[in-house]
Amino acid sequence: MLLLFRNTAWSLSVSGPVLPLYIRSLGIDIVDWSFIATAHAVGLIVFEGLWGTISDRIDRNRMLVGALICMGLVFPFYTVKSLVPYFVVLQFAVGAFAVAIGPTTRAMVADGSPEESRGFYMSVWFTFFTLGSMIGPILGIYIADLMGYEYAFYASAAVLLLGAAIFGVFFRGNSGKVAPKERGAGSVWQDATTLLSVPSVTLIFMLTVSIFTGMPAVRAFLPIYAAEEVGMSNVSIGVMLTISSGLQLVVMPVLGRLSDRFSRRLLIAAGLAGMFTMSMAFYLVETPLQLVLATTAISIFGCVSSLVLATLSKVAPRELSGMAMGMYGSFEDLGLIIGPVIYGLIWNGYEPALIFPAAAVISLLGLVFLSRIRE
Repeated sequence: MLLLFRNTAWSLSVSGPVLPLYIRSLGIDIVDWSFIATAHAVGLIVFEGLWGTISDRIDRNRMLVGALICMGLVFPFYTVKSLVPYFVVLQFAVGAFAVAIGPTTRAMVADGSPEESRGFYMSVWFTFFTLGSMIGPILGIYIADLMGYEYAFYASAAVLLLGAAIFGVFFRGNSGKVAPKERGAGSVWQDATTLLSVPSVTLIFMLTVSIFTGMPAVRAFLPIYAAEEVGMSNVSIGVMLTISSGLQLVVMPVLGRLSDRFSRRLLIAAGLAGMFTMSMAFYLVETPLQLVLATTAISIFGCVSSLVLATLSKVAPRELSGMAMGMYGSFEDLGLIIGPVIYGLIWNGYEPALIFPAAAVISLLGLVFLSRIRE
């Protein structure tokens, strides 16, 4: 539920179509937008591993409430146009606070779910993640078209503060930690070294980078591409993203259950192959309908990211679950940092449509890392 509030608010403005369209309405060019998008990912990568490690040591419930409140206080600053030169700072701050929620809730799921059903439970986690990402874009675009872009950011703040109030009142007690840990500061580096000494863990992290440097990073440019190159309206873009996210709600739990009974590796490989194929297909898109179909298909193939997370929870030491989930997120964020820079330069220096073949090649690297993972 907390994840639903966070992702609805997040995709309602900052991580959905509203922010890139708002940025373009202010006259900011594509290269500058790529750096603004990258600043958000930098905030994620710098803090995700840290928050994951902290979540192994403190009360996770209080940590989650604090993160929601801090996020909610930052969003209204996006409406102050005099702060446009400092949007990179706002993006960094939102990423830093938002990222506390991901590894903490993932660690709770990993610690509280039986191993034989972990694929399913991790897929359920992604389902709630996706549900918020489905509601946010269409709600944000509707608010932006009806009242103005600024009100989408106010709505994000309101959703976050409401979520913090509900979670703080109704969810108390067990924080979901495995056991309290009394460790010195030096043990954090020791824990990280222990985690990375497991070869399969390192390969999973590299696989994660390739996945999130691919199509997830391209989606930062997809609203602009849809509006400027394909001629879609703002509302149509919001509906497109909502449809693709809605189908993920159905696919993820089913995929998770299948991965608990059949070959998880084979399912991930099929998803990566599908992402490669559909990324190449984007280059041929000419009409809004074709773009909607391609976006929907690649979103379905992208559901395999939940299986990668389930694989990590199986091979990582249980006592380091918070750190493992935090570092997983950091490698996700590394992909989200690399991707916008690459695609922004390609867009500006060559042609916009070439970002999709570039994403396809990057996603294909994931198959190489997958082939070497041993559960």
